Amino acid sequence: MDYVERDLEICTLRTALDECRGGAARVVVIEGAAGCGKSELIDSLTEWADEDDLVLRAFGSPTERDLPLGLMRQLTGDAPAGAFPEVSAPPDGAPQVSAMRGFQAALEGLSATRPVVITVDDVHHADSASLSYLLHIVRHSRSTRMLLALTMPLHQGTQDASFGTELLRSRNVRRIRLRRLTPEGCRRVAASAPGPASGEAVSGELHAISGGNPLLLRALLEEHRSAPATADGFRPEQGGLFGQAVLTCLRHSGPRMLDVGAALAVLGDAYTPERAGTLLGVPAFSAAQSVASLSASGILRGHRFPHPHTQTAVLDQVPAKVLAGLHLRTAELLHLEGESVTSVAGHLLDAARLGGSLTVFPWTVDVLREATEELLTQSDLTRATQALELAHELSGDEQQRVDIKTRLAAVTWRVNPGRAEKHLSAPLALLRAGRLAAEHLAPLAGLLTCQGRVAEAGEVTSRILRETVAGSAGSRDRTGFESRPDRTADTPGVRGGNSRGPGGGAPEQEAGSSAETSAAERFLRTVVLTDDTLEPVMRALRSLTYFGDPERGAACCRELIAEAERQKAPAWQALFSSALAAVLLRLSDLSAAEDYARRALDCLPEQSSSAFVGSPAATLIRARTLMGDHAAAARQLHQPVAGTLFKSTHGLSYLRARGHYLMATHQLHAALGDFLEAGRLAASWGLDRPAVLPWRTDAADVLFRLGETQRARALVDQQFADPDARRPWVRGISLRLRAMTSDPRQRLALLNQSADELGRSGDRVELARTLAELSRALRALSEPARADAVIRKAWNLARECGAEALCEEFSPELGPEDRMRRRGAPEEFCSDLDTKLSDSERRVATLAASGYTNREISLKLHITVSTVEQHLTRVYRKLNITRRQDLPVDLHLAVSTAEAVR
Repeated sequence: MDYVERDLEICTLRTALDECRGGAARVVVIEGAAGCGKSELIDSLTEWADEDDLVLRAFGSPTERDLPLGLMRQLTGDAPAGAFPEVSAPPDGAPQVSAMRGFQAALEGLSATRPVVITVDDVHHADSASLSYLLHIVRHSRSTRMLLALTMPLHQGTQDASFGTELLRSRNVRRIRLRRLTPEGCRRVAASAPGPASGEAVSGELHAISGGNPLLLRALLEEHRSAPATADGFRPEQGGLFGQAVLTCLRHSGPRMLDVGAALAVLGDAYTPERAGTLLGVPAFSAAQSVASLSASGILRGHRFPHPHTQTAVLDQVPAKVLAGLHLRTAELLHLEGESVTSVAGHLLDAARLGGSLTVFPWTVDVLREATEELLTQSDLTRATQALELAHELSGDEQQRVDIKTRLAAVTWRVNPGRAEKHLSAPLALLRAGRLAAEHLAPLAGLLTCQGRVAEAGEVTSRILRETVAGSAGSRDRTGFESRPDRTADTPGVRGGNSRGPGGGAPEQEAGSSAETSAAERFLRTVVLTDDTLEPVMRALRSLTYFGDPERGAACCRELIAEAERQKAPAWQALFSSALAAVLLRLSDLSAAEDYARRALDCLPEQSSSAFVGSPAATLIRARTLMGDHAAAARQLHQPVAGTLFKSTHGLSYLRARGHYLMATHQLHAALGDFLEAGRLAASWGLDRPAVLPWRTDAADVLFRLGETQRARALVDQQFADPDARRPWVRGISLRLRAMTSDPRQRLALLNQSADELGRSGDRVELARTLAELSRALRALSEPARADAVIRKAWNLARECGAEALCEEFSPELGPEDRMRRRGAPEEFCSDLDTKLSDSERRVATLAASGYTNREISLKLHITVSTVEQHLTRVYRKLNITRRQDLPVDLHLAVSTAEAVR
């Protein structure tokens, strides 16, 4: 390798050689960290010597440190025979002054005839007797044609502590300090090396890994040449040249440097000389000196490894058990010094991963549990889960293990609902064995509720009630969203209704009053989302969505999704995305509902293992069914589901969605079975709420199609008897089904009422269905003009929602002109409207085409009836039509009904 950034050093060494040849004695000490090129530079000195120079070479070795005069024998071995007296060690090992004088005299004799160049590499390994000889030469060779060049590392002394000091006293001594290469130096070295490592980015990466150490850089270049960087960057091979070079530097930097490197890797930012010394069993100053030595070589930057690859190269050489022991001692040390529980727990986790035994510390479980809560505030779910799992493994107390398992289920719910569901098996088993302590009941009930496992939650609730009556659990008379117990769960969104639940508790008060809706929204706007608040958050969200204002519920869902994303809780994102998808489906935004349902599924690992998957899957199935994509709905239905799906509330929405798919594909008896089963389960769990699960009208719709009108009417009457029938959505659907099973003379009034109720509910899909029935009723009463207008409005609503299945159902009932325009090219039609109609005219025409009367249009657009008539007159003239019924049914492609009223 060419000398890079060594010009001054080479100049100093060459000058010393020239001065030696000129008759002066010179001593050059080459210092530098391991791997910085000391040996290479001193070898160059021998290459510069010519035939007239006598070169004597010696190499210090750790194995010869205790061999008296071993180094001097190496030097005399290169001299002409008989040039030096025999070098032998006295019995006591201390060299005699007379022997050193004889050696000095022989050296002066040789230098009288030719320059003498003496090189000693790694002089710090020389034996004490040889060091005495060398010092004698330095002191007495001031006028001798001799150059003595020595190499020694930084931060390491010789066996004779006075050796370095004596060198300082001599005016003949010149010091050369070899430093690590700069980034520019690394770039120049890389540019001159063969292979693909000459790029700016590559050389920068190599400098970062090597720290500018020439030996490490050379090893990296060799590896890089044979294995160029991938898209993920260059990664040295495990046990390759770079790793070997790192070990070489460690060995040459001082004793036990591999242990030092391992200790520093384990301590990380917790390093202090005192802590490192404690781990290594050496004084703090010794540890600090070792760190300084490694920093000088570039293996460390301060007390940290400059690059992960360097640390990996060190740790690859340390047995796992040794590392585990270091982590355990570090954990104990940090715990005794009062460091954070997360730091202590981190070392406990690493020790366990490496196979260490953690049973030696009585405080381990408590620290791991405390660390879990701190890690959760940092959104570090992975390590929080690992800490709880390790705490559970180490705990020997049955009740403590149950408490940990319950907490583990709550934390795991943030990431993996399927695994969270499995974590509750042990607490439930202990409950059924009668050994679960009272303080663990409420958290268990809350988790089961969040998971939709209402029957099992009922078991726990029954136990809570028994404990309360017995006075052993204290009063649980709490109110509010943040504390009120609730057996029902997330996406299906149901609450106890008009029947007693599995725990025997009384039904909850009627939900959905304006006061409760406002309270729910206030709670959702101010609550901090945590494991403990998740269940009341979902309850408040259900209250707002199903019994209050779905639009406001959707807005809260979006805020909760963002918060879950901020907390890095993908399963919570899935939970709130699924809730939002259900709301959007209720609001007839099918495309957005499908999108959020897919997002929910995409957030979940091991999808089929969790019953929760049933909720977003149900929304997806219903959306695709309404869109007319039965193949996509079927594919989703063929996806495997958890065996516990139909034991949870998630199974209710799934059964309903499957029933609607079966009904759409004319499998009526199978559809009826699903609707009735959903109703049976809801009733058995005390969750029979038509505002959430209108299974009676679903089943009545099927029965009506099967010709079983009496059974259908009976179910509709039952739904009318429910308190939820006062809500616009439930009442609107119920009125439509009652109209379908009623005398034709009553049908028109019932359908008009249904349309009014559904118009207030915001469910445009259900409104479109009612309008279609209203059109049929009008046609049966021989009012074709009104029937055409209403079916046109129904078709437009369905198309606006993306409900292609309804569009296909309604299409045969459209008038001939509407069907013809529907087959036309919408792009040409939209372009025609853009050029012919003003914005105001387009808005009026859109609403008129959707079936609104002039008075309704005037109210929606806040204009007079006269203005509406004037706009329509101009529209007729521009479109070359003569009446309202001629307005094209595809008019909403240019301006949707929603856009028209903005």
